[in-house]
Amino acid sequence: MIRLIFLCLLFLFGSCEKTKTDSKQVVRFSLMADPTQLDPRKARTLYDTALVRMLFEGLTRLSQQGDVELALADRVDISEDGVRYVFHLKESKWSNGTSVTAFDFCESWKAILDPQFATDIASQLYCIKNASIAKQRNGSLDAIGVKAIDEKTLVVELEHPIPYFLQLLSMTYFFPVPSQIAKESSWALSPKTLVSNGPFSLNIWKHSDHLTLVKNPHYWEASSTKMNQVDILIVSDDTAFRMYEEGKLDWMGSPLAVISPDAIKSLKEKNLLSINPFLGTYFYRLNTALEIDGKKNPLSDARLRRLLSQSIDRKAIVEHVLQGGQTEANSLVPPAMGLEFEEKETSFGIVPLKDPLTITYINTERNAAVAQAVKSEWEKKLGLEIAIEAIESKTFFQLLSQGKLQIAAGSWSADFDDPINFLEVFKYSKASTNNTGWENADYVDILNRSDLCKMAQERKELLRKAEAILMKEAPIIPIFHFSSNYMKNPHLVDAKLHPLGVLDFRWASFEDKEVKR
Repeated sequence: MIRLIFLCLLFLFGSCEKTKTDSKQVVRFSLMADPTQLDPRKARTLYDTALVRMLFEGLTRLSQQGDVELALADRVDISEDGVRYVFHLKESKWSNGTSVTAFDFCESWKAILDPQFATDIASQLYCIKNASIAKQRNGSLDAIGVKAIDEKTLVVELEHPIPYFLQLLSMTYFFPVPSQIAKESSWALSPKTLVSNGPFSLNIWKHSDHLTLVKNPHYWEASSTKMNQVDILIVSDDTAFRMYEEGKLDWMGSPLAVISPDAIKSLKEKNLLSINPFLGTYFYRLNTALEIDGKKNPLSDARLRRLLSQSIDRKAIVEHVLQGGQTEANSLVPPAMGLEFEEKETSFGIVPLKDPLTITYINTERNAAVAQAVKSEWEKKLGLEIAIEAIESKTFFQLLSQGKLQIAAGSWSADFDDPINFLEVFKYSKASTNNTGWENADYVDILNRSDLCKMAQERKELLRKAEAILMKEAPIIPIFHFSSNYMKNPHLVDAKLHPLGVLDFRWASFEDKEVKR
């Protein structure tokens, strides 16, 4: 315990001691904000899900090459009609040494679908038979299509065939939790009670300051986990950048921190910046309600929303403001997913509005830079008065969910490599992911029909039509598609950053060289 405290002090205050990294495999990175939830059944933010992936594992996972592979599932039998899956589990254990069973999966998923269980991610499980009606109090939990035959056999029945179901299972909301321990509501908020089954376990959590993860000796593939410890500092992006320059962090930037646009140009010139593909889109959510706080909302008019979208010079933003390999976004779905949306050009004129429009964003340099660029475009081309408002993240998400923001900066990154993952975000107005108030019956119908398609090309055409409706109605304004911008310790090898924005240290290690720690 004394040694652990000593190591933590070295981590927090720095050290000039040279340590051979083969004897001290400790990787250090930063988060801008404290995670809010490490329960896989509730985790939603990028920070939360990133840590959940380090602590937990599901039936499938992303391989080192970025493909989906079996994880806790040893093998799977799939029925000819594609709606029944039988998973045969590996022998694996929780971090407290007890066995992970099919009953843990079953009870975890049914807990999410219990109407009494508060979570924002329940809709992600609606592909399971009778899941939706159970959550909406119209059916029994016992009728949900998931059953544990015995400790090592899990049977799942779907509402309809889903060609990407094994990809879905690699998402955090399908991870199991220890069924007995997880009955306590606060079990995932403290190292004393959080029990996990992934490559690492939670050792220290000093809220709003730092977390320490340590190698989980009970992980089924522990022999392949070379990193002994993961140290995570809760600091601003500016502070993280300085710490990296001082040698106090081993990874800085995507997907868990943002390198400021001002720093990117210099880093590129010095060949210190890594740029990777990233399936994600930055956009503005537009509040489509008729009124906001009792005042008439001009953004309820789709014509104004379209005009705002079409008047932005996205090329100038990615080339002169961001400069980090991002690409201009005329659509929500990244082009790599193959829907190939084309925006039609329009002419601009002065738009008479009595009150200013307000862009609200979480206070970061990149958000501020983009907002200033968009403000300038709208004022110059449309004669509008634009206010910009920077607030802290907790307040931002509260106001967003309450429908009190007019124009809100946001983003979405792919959970799995399929356009439906983006398009379903705005399927229902009441979905916790939507936050625009917009819903369109044709859009919903097309997405529902795409679920039933057996031919890939027919499904693709339907998804293209759905995106065209979304862009015409313009409850969102896509601005750019992400790239991953990051810096890493040159001695750190096999840390995997996937295009899905998943940062994986389970195979990572430091080369056998002396580094300043």
